[in-house]
Amino acid sequence: MLYLLCGLLGGAVLTAICTPLFRKERTLESAIIEETQWDLLQRKKEVILGNIQDLEFEYKCGKLSEADYQKIRAEMNAEAAQIFQEVENLESSADLDALIRREISERKHRSSSKAQKSCPSCGTKNPTTNKFCADCGAKLKP
Repeated sequence: MLYLLCGLLGGAVLTAICTPLFRKERTLESAIIEETQWDLLQRKKEVILGNIQDLEFEYKCGKLSEADYQKIRAEMNAEAAQIFQEVENLESSADLDALIRREISERKHRSSSKAQKSCPSCGTKNPTTNKFCADCGAKLKP
């Protein structure tokens, strides 16, 4: 009985500690940290270039036959070319300042289009996740 009580108490404490770590915030500040399409393409580019280096190493070590090496290398080159083309299209579609402005406006629109609560004291709009007004500090209705 004592072990069961200790186990339940330990599980409750662990849940209370870990819950904030896995909760996804929907604020503008947390949206700034999110990955953009350009970041995703850069990460893909790094992965494919690393894979090509690994392929070269394995071929030089004699782990791959010439035919296998040529076939895999051609597939990886095609994939790398596609990623490079996507990066080029994204960067040339507009200058990077325009890309940043467009990304910021999209994120602001996403955050402003979400439901908001009005403060009963001062009338300021607050995100639904706030429990207190960001302007005057008054308690918001749930």
